[in-house]
Amino acid sequence: MPRPSPGNSSTSSPNARKGSRESAKHTADEAFASQPEQIFEDAHRSLSPEQAGRRRLTGAFLIDIDRIEADPQQPRKKIDPTYLNELSSSVKRLGILQPITVRFVDESQKYRIIAGECRYTAAKAAGLREIPCWVKTPKGEQILLEQIVENWQRSNLQPFELADSLAQLRDSNGLTQRQLSREVGKSEGEVSKLLALLDLAPDVQQLARDNPSGRITKRHLYPLLRLDAKQQLRIAHRILEQDLTVGDMERLIESFLVVKEPATRRGAPVTRRKYTSKNGSVLLTFRKQDVTDDDCLAVLKDAIAQIKEQVGEPSDFM
Repeated sequence: MPRPSPGNSSTSSPNARKGSRESAKHTADEAFASQPEQIFEDAHRSLSPEQAGRRRLTGAFLIDIDRIEADPQQPRKKIDPTYLNELSSSVKRLGILQPITVRFVDESQKYRIIAGECRYTAAKAAGLREIPCWVKTPKGEQILLEQIVENWQRSNLQPFELADSLAQLRDSNGLTQRQLSREVGKSEGEVSKLLALLDLAPDVQQLARDNPSGRITKRHLYPLLRLDAKQQLRIAHRILEQDLTVGDMERLIESFLVVKEPATRRGAPVTRRKYTSKNGSVLLTFRKQDVTDDDCLAVLKDAIAQIKEQVGEPSDFM
């Protein structure tokens, strides 16, 4: 029996001329209409275990490093040199394992970093010519938010870098403290304590900002708010010079604290100053409002002289 020609096939349209556009369209419609479910079932079954349950993401590119620029408004102002050297060595061996996040800027015709400036800087130091990037198009107010959250999650922002960024995000968007904490995903108490760092004496803030070692931590800074500006600066210097722990510093702060009691009808104002050591504490009480360090030293000198007199030793203190 002779094989039927396409013109005699049952899939051809009875009114379509052989070789015409109508004939080809009718044939294609017939082919794709037959058992479409079976086609997709076969395709699904053909996926290997490593391909199943995944889908391709868009927006990831290898971009020439010369076409990438840092963000001048980036919350982080300084990078710890030791950390950067370690990261650069890792990049030389393994490359950039996690893409940085960038956005295209029309004015400069470059990709500006949203998150990942440390990785970008390390890649430049390692001599990489291109790095993997996620390209995003965020709104203006979302850029700073992403930078804060990304850096906060990595815990590599200095306290004042974080405080400055939170204040900028709050002020530029008119956020309440509760709204701000919700935006960054942190507790209202933690946000409040960080913003309070901006109330420290300007000299103390500058000392902490200029020190990239991280020896003045948030836990060091919070208790300083209990002191006046002069005392804050004295203890901040001692933190760096003596490498004080938080516990050491808190004991030192107790010695600086002055408790002033209001004047009563019969007596003068009372001012108390307490000094604490590992073995005990000394509380000095003055019958006046303003007390200086020299006043405290004079009282302590007299007290030591009295103690030595009681035990029969010469009073040669100071």
